[in-house]
Amino acid sequence: MRRLCLAIAALIAVPLALPACGQDARTIDLDTFQDKLRGAWAGQMIGVSYGAPYEFRYLGLIMDDPIREWEPGFVDNSIHQDDLYVEMTFLRALELHGLDVTYEQAGQAFADSQYPLWHANYYGRENCRNGIMPPLSGHPEHNAHFDDIDYQIEADFGGIICPGMPHASNAISDIFGHVMNYGDGVYGGMWVAAMYAEAYFEDDVETVVRRGLESIPSDSTYALLIEDVLDYHGAHPQDWRGCWRMLEDQWGDVDVCPDGRDSPFNIDAKLNGGYIAMGLLYGDGDFERTLEVSTRCGQDNDCNPSNAAGILGCTMGYESIPEMYRRNIDDIAGQKFSHTEYSFDSLTEVCTDLAREVLRSQGGRIERRGGAEIWHVPTQAPQPPPLEQYIVADAYADLSVDFTHGEARLSWEPVAHARRYAVLKRKAGQGAWLRAAATEATSWTDTGLEPGTRYEYALSADLAVPGEPRTAVVTGGLVSAEVIDTPTGENLALMEGAWADAAITAPLGSGLKDVEVIRNGVREENYDSFDGADKRYDDWYAIRFPVTVEANRVVYTEGKHFDNGGWWLSLRLEALDAESMEWRTVERATLSPQYDFTDGMHGRDPYTTYTFEFPATEAAGFRIIGEAGGSSTFTSIGELEVYLDASD
Repeated sequence: MRRLCLAIAALIAVPLALPACGQDARTIDLDTFQDKLRGAWAGQMIGVSYGAPYEFRYLGLIMDDPIREWEPGFVDNSIHQDDLYVEMTFLRALELHGLDVTYEQAGQAFADSQYPLWHANYYGRENCRNGIMPPLSGHPEHNAHFDDIDYQIEADFGGIICPGMPHASNAISDIFGHVMNYGDGVYGGMWVAAMYAEAYFEDDVETVVRRGLESIPSDSTYALLIEDVLDYHGAHPQDWRGCWRMLEDQWGDVDVCPDGRDSPFNIDAKLNGGYIAMGLLYGDGDFERTLEVSTRCGQDNDCNPSNAAGILGCTMGYESIPEMYRRNIDDIAGQKFSHTEYSFDSLTEVCTDLAREVLRSQGGRIERRGGAEIWHVPTQAPQPPPLEQYIVADAYADLSVDFTHGEARLSWEPVAHARRYAVLKRKAGQGAWLRAAATEATSWTDTGLEPGTRYEYALSADLAVPGEPRTAVVTGGLVSAEVIDTPTGENLALMEGAWADAAITAPLGSGLKDVEVIRNGVREENYDSFDGADKRYDDWYAIRFPVTVEANRVVYTEGKHFDNGGWWLSLRLEALDAESMEWRTVERATLSPQYDFTDGMHGRDPYTTYTFEFPATEAAGFRIIGEAGGSSTFTSIGELEVYLDASD
């Protein structure tokens, strides 16, 4: 199964078994290894506790407010932090299944966890619970949060158990990173883990950052961002604020997370990874300064100092961490982290045992010398995986089309790293896409369209960075404002040339995937708008026409309900004006039976039919629109019908 999954992901993991190490092996004794291992875990604990009060309070802003004076007892907070206990799920999977753990075993371990999760972790786990196993559980087609910070937060364990062995840390990150992430979301974790691996043998933090970067593709957008930080630091080694401004200007709006689009909130792995690099580089080996810089950068500023302090803690070793920060760790060293069987003390033994397994699998050896245990670690040049990069153009481009006066006027926002754009066009659902235009501008006008014909447009960006740019298809067409002789008593949604449309046309839920099913004459089929995003806009479903029709009744059959959504918190009816192509509320529309707008699943029956009745209205389309309910904010539909009833 592992080979099959690897083929699907088009990613070849580095095999864990390598030839025996030669004379150029690096050596580390057990006491030094365990001191650095404990420093790594302690650094994470201190870092997350240091930044916890400020998490996501500074969005697109430098934190200039005072940081509370550290008290040793603050570290107790780390016992209950997801930054730590989630990665221990993966550590446990390695204990149970060994270094040959499969994607399926990793996914099942995550599916079985019971703690609360968010973003990529949440949807990755939901996918696994629904049979969509890694690497598909983290793929953009199934997880809209694929570039979020999640695996980057949790990747520390994969480097902690791989001293000096970045091939092994990459192989571990390939398996566990693809549970919830893809592309840059995985590369962030690979970079973090590779820095830990190097930290066992390197004291200079800049070297650690650079060596870690060699473990991910140099042409990935993640690597480009970290290179920007390194370049700026090289030119301005004292100006971390200037570096922050550079990142904000060049990368601050590159966030495909549904919650981060068009918002100061940014949970993208790249930007937050830049803050980790800034903490390490501008901290320059000073533990307190590293904590401060990575925290003052804002956004996810408990996770970022946790990663940065963990890497620095591994570099310097537990006993070299300032005593004021580690003083209370001894008091909680036997206490189990939430949702785990691990304590700080037991992690030392567990990680030591796993590191021995990794060492042997990589061709290293262990020597007993005068009562000491000496590890001979094979020298490994970092080896990045093949590039996987998924750049969703519509997340940046916001392609829109205005159909007026015999023309289609397209416009879009700039796509990061785009050199030029190609506009693709076809008659809706008919044949292959044709390239209609190539331009360096962010707008284009298509002239000479045929009234009554529906067109589809898509935008492709030619990127300076290799990737798979795409945008959601924009569908529309010119409509004649002259009202046809509309037949009475017939479902107009089934007339020739009509089509279905929706706010979400690429859903990720368990329902049917073709929006056309909402106008196929079958009420007891389910289409829902679940897409993994927290919708901060109205949800809707529409029936569109190539001509102007007259109607006075719209029938909506609701679909299935789930514990996290499938219903409405508000609902209204709108009609599409054929001349302005604007949606307008249908006046005096009544809904029966009465709809339950409470936010909950209890008492709802699937496939219940509701009817909007209203004075005869001329329109090029009708849609139901409103606020989606449930914790996952989505709605469901079985069928949408449009009628003109004969007047009495």
